[in-house]
Parts: sequence; structure tokens; C-alpha cells
Amino acid sequence: FTPLSESLKPEEVVEILNEYLNLTTNSIFKNGGTLDKFIGDATMAVFNAPFDLPDYEMSALRTAKDIVAGAKALEKSCMERFGRKVTFGVGVNCGEAVVGNIGCDFRMDYTAIGDTVNTAARLESNAKPGQVLISEKIYERVKDKGVKVEPIGEIPLKGKSKGVFVYQLTEIDGIKVGGEE
Repeated sequence: FTPLSESLKPEEVVEILNEYLNLTTNSIFKNGGTLDKFIGDATMAVFNAPFDLPDYEMSALRTAKDIVAGAKALEKSCMERFGRKVTFGVGVNCGEAVVGNIGCDFRMDYTAIGDTVNTAARLESNAKPGQVLISEKIYERVKDKGVKVEPIGEIPLKGKSKGVFVYQLTEIDGIKVGGEE
């Protein structure tokens, strides 16, 4: 988003950002997730909190698929209106996290923190445009549920002492991810 911000008027950047955040939020809600927060030009979602969500791993992956699919229309619209491409990737991880109201005595935010969250954020930052990177941990939980992936291999993630084995999500529910449906 930084190069985009440098080349467009602030109002145009806000317009594009709001369209992107609308896409991600609607995808999260459609699949039963909880919008945790917006972090600049990123969206953080939590699945299986604050309420139990059956098969939450698949819900998270379906959300990623929907975001990537919606990104194509957003990219086309931005190119037509502003002559600029808007692209982004998605990272998905699962595991334990501390979830609850975190902050100070006069301002609290409901959020999730911990290594699971940090790993998801690092996966997102390593994802190429239109790519959904998932951890081995989530792949092990969904591999028998109609999910197809391509192994990327072990990659180093900032702040982690050991690399993490990563897969690219290529298909879910018979629908290609990041390619033509």
C-alpha cells in the first residue's frame, strides 16, 4: 500500500482501502469469523472465538478463498479508475492464543495474541499477490476435507528461531484459489 499511497491522492487511497476492508470484512462474516481489527492495510480475523465454530479451520480457509476471489474485481476496478493495481496475499494459521479484552483500565480491545497470531501475520507478509499461505498445522487439520495445496517448504519467519513449513492453498470445495474458477 505504500507505493499506492505515494502515487494517489489521500482521498483515493482511503476509497481503495475502504473497498478492500469491506471485501475482507464481508468475507469474514459470511464464513462465521470474528473481525478482530484492521492493522493499517491488513485485516485480522479470529475463528472459533468468542464462540465455538464447528470446523473453524475450513471456515478460515473459505474466507481466504473469498478474499482472493473478490480481490480480482477490486484489482480491475482500481486499474480502471486509478490506473493502479491493488494486490495482496493472505496468511492462515491455527492454534492456541490468548483471547479476551486486552488494554489499559480506560481502553480495552477484544483481541487475540500469541505465537499463533504472530505466525499468521508473518505468513500474510510473505504471501505473494493472490496467494494464500497456510501453516503445516492447519494443513494437517484439513488435508482430508477436499483441500488441495502445493508445498512451498520451510521458510524463515521474522521473529521465529526456526523456520515454518508452509503450503499454498490451491483449491477448496472444488474451487481453485488464486486461479480461474
